[in-house]
Amino acid sequence: MASHVPDQRLLDVLEGRGAADRTHVDACAQCRTRLAEAQAGLALAVGAEVPEPSPLYWESLRRQVSRRVDEEGERRPAFWRLVWLGPALAAAAVVAGIVTFLPVGGPHSVPRPEKPLPAWSALPPAEEDEGLDVLRAVAPAVADASAPAGCGSAAECLIDLSDEESEFLADNLRREIGPGRDL
Repeated sequence: MASHVPDQRLLDVLEGRGAADRTHVDACAQCRTRLAEAQAGLALAVGAEVPEPSPLYWESLRRQVSRRVDEEGERRPAFWRLVWLGPALAAAAVVAGIVTFLPVGGPHSVPRPEKPLPAWSALPPAEEDEGLDVLRAVAPAVADASAPAGCGSAAECLIDLSDEESEFLADNLRREIGPGRDL
């Protein structure tokens, strides 16, 4: 025969179950031999005498089981702690929500006016302004210069300059002022 009865099903045949496999075992010499070995092993196990453990063994087992039960009890919280834990956590969450989200009335709830900023000026003090020295030096020349023809003032002429004329004027002024000084 091509396939033999597996060990688990052979044990079923040994115990009187598995009628379908029983026909195979009856017809197959190899499976009959395996069944006979299993029956001999079972008979040997049934016939073996197992001595009764000493009373010291049973006392030791009792102490170990008691100790482990006590340790298990210490690890688990008491039932009343579990019963009160849920409602206590819920109450704490409600109180935290009230404290966090409800506004508190009273004298501290009105915002205080902000402190005014000190006075600010875009110009530095006259003693520290280096540009005033330049203006004082150029003022007499500017006062003597007359506006070009067609311009009411120098500012009106500067506004009408093209980009190239503005760059040319800026380069000339930089040369006149000298290196190290900005316009």
